Amino acid sequence: MGLNPLEVLKKSLKTLQNEVKAKKIQLEAQLAVQKPISSEDKAWLDQDGNLVDLVAVVENLETASDYERELIKLDKQQQSLIRKLREAADELTKAVGKKFPHAALK
Repeated sequence: MGLNPLEVLKKSLKTLQNEVKAKKIQLEAQLAVQKPISSEDKAWLDQDGNLVDLVAVVENLETASDYERELIKLDKQQQSLIRKLREAADELTKAVGKKFPHAALK
């Protein structure tokens, strides 16, 4: 049986958190000892490496009494974040299907 939409979002968020963790730790360590980081790394920390908004949206959906109704109430930015998580979940599913073809059949 497949995961419900909220579980898909939560798994996708966890995957993204794991992906950014190492790079974020390394960059924050450099900043802590006052070593310069590139402007690209600064932008990454503020954008792709910052998952606070994603976490907040998923937590909001998780605590909602009606997931579908709450999903409809999201603003454009929040909808964009949900789309990002769904796309990441799709990519993960494709990667698993390529690595384990028999798993994609279930």
